Amino acid sequence: MEWQRKTGVGAVLGVLGGIFVVVGPVLGLTELGRPWSFLVGFVVGVITGLGAVLTVSGLLDRRRESL
Repeated sequence: MEWQRKTGVGAVLGVLGGIFVVVGPVLGLTELGRPWSFLVGFVVGVITGLGAVLTVSGLLDRRRESL
């Protein structure tokens, strides 16, 4: 994957994960039944983490190309 796509997709996933972290408790996602709240939290964490990893990887690839 090219660095532009990595950075773009990573930024979008990071923003979506951040929005869910902020808005999730307001919408009551933390008050779901026991297994569902865990699954929602896990998925939000994976999305946010994947976004961060893709963004950093894209930025590192860009830096390697410029050297």
